Amino acid sequence: MKLLISTGSWSMFIGRSHPLLVHLPIGILLIAFILTLLARREKWRHLQSALPTVLLAAALSAIFSCITGYLLSLDGGYEEKLLQTHKYLGIGVAVISTVLYGMERYKNRFRKWQVPAVLVMVLLLSAAGHYGGSLTHGDDYLTQAMPAGLRQLTGMNKTIANAAAYTNIGDARLYEDLVRPVLANRCYSCHNEQKLKGGLRLESVALIRKGGEHGPVLKDSMPEESELFKRLILPEENDHRMPPKGKPPVTPQELELLHWWIAQGAPTGKTVKELNKTPLMMAVLEGMQPPTPIDKQEFMPEDKVAAVSSSSIAALEAKGVKVLPVGAGSNYVSVDCINAAGFNDADMQLLLPLKDQLAWLSLAGTQVTDNALPVLAKCHHLIRLDLRNVNMKGKGMSALNACGELRYLNLAGTGVTDEGVLSLRKNKKLQQVYLYQASVQPVAVQQLKKELPKLLIDTGGYRLPQLASDTIVYHKISG
Repeated sequence: MKLLISTGSWSMFIGRSHPLLVHLPIGILLIAFILTLLARREKWRHLQSALPTVLLAAALSAIFSCITGYLLSLDGGYEEKLLQTHKYLGIGVAVISTVLYGMERYKNRFRKWQVPAVLVMVLLLSAAGHYGGSLTHGDDYLTQAMPAGLRQLTGMNKTIANAAAYTNIGDARLYEDLVRPVLANRCYSCHNEQKLKGGLRLESVALIRKGGEHGPVLKDSMPEESELFKRLILPEENDHRMPPKGKPPVTPQELELLHWWIAQGAPTGKTVKELNKTPLMMAVLEGMQPPTPIDKQEFMPEDKVAAVSSSSIAALEAKGVKVLPVGAGSNYVSVDCINAAGFNDADMQLLLPLKDQLAWLSLAGTQVTDNALPVLAKCHHLIRLDLRNVNMKGKGMSALNACGELRYLNLAGTGVTDEGVLSLRKNKKLQQVYLYQASVQPVAVQQLKKELPKLLIDTGGYRLPQLASDTIVYHKISG
């Protein structure tokens, strides 16, 4: 496998120390800010003697950070306007740090200007830090993490784009509905308009085909020759591995999806059913099939409930969670985490204000574990629950017995075991359970079927071994 490896240089080496060294002047300047304010009080006057040394260290470290930042910018790969803003703010911090040192040396002449100058320094430092973070992580890195109330107050409560909806995997568009979400979750943070690592942007097929500093990254119908795919399968310790070490890796299913897309010629606008599929790809796609809906009349809760507060919805939407009513005029809601892969056990607390209104919930592909089950047990009107591809072993699955209205449960791709599945036998209204690629043995499936004869158990399209004289019914997902 041929890879382009940089020979390196002293300027590159020093420049790449910028992210490490830039925190030094930040810390020193904040200390200087605190000392300046405290030293104005009589009881803390003795701190004044430390200020010249602290400010000199701040000025020198700020100047050196500007130098390393400039050398780092020569590497390229950053949006020019954002880079220039950060650069001039950084220079401003170095200048104001030097001015503060001079004012401290001649404090008798500039004493009344000292506090205003320190405040200007803090503002410049904050702005420079913000734009530096935007260069590294994207311009919405900070705003995405804002609490819901603050997002509303600042007018940044943007609607988060949702993936295209499809009810059958065969109707899904390969690039638009399946491949692009993978690239968005795994690659956009480093290859976008604001942060051009390697001069490469991946937000559209046209930009992917354009390539980066080292040429094209996509060769139609040849995944193994395409840098876009090759770098995804490098060993984790390899410096050219993508995503880089420390970031969530691409899953095996996502790798197969990208490999198939490139092998098909990287098409756009093509649906899954229009393209040739290998047996392996058919298995991957089968696991991505959206759940089969239950009859809507049985799906609608009958009890009347109050509406969910807007602040509770906003708190979930700030995490990328989609919240919608289950029907016209209904206060019951559907919660979908399709765009919130980072949703975890701690975030489950955000569902508690909706526990009386929550009817449909999808946690598929999120970071929740068995520790989320006690929260789910409090959602007594829960009818549909999708736990596909989450890290659950089924420990404490009996908590779902408290969900007396549960009709549909998807456990495909989880680690749920026999014990967890058998604990569902008390859910008498359960109609559908999906167990594709779960850690459940045939004997447990048959036992659950005996306990709940009307229950449809979907094992993902393959026949389970027949035991003794017992028989097992299986249902294959269409697509």
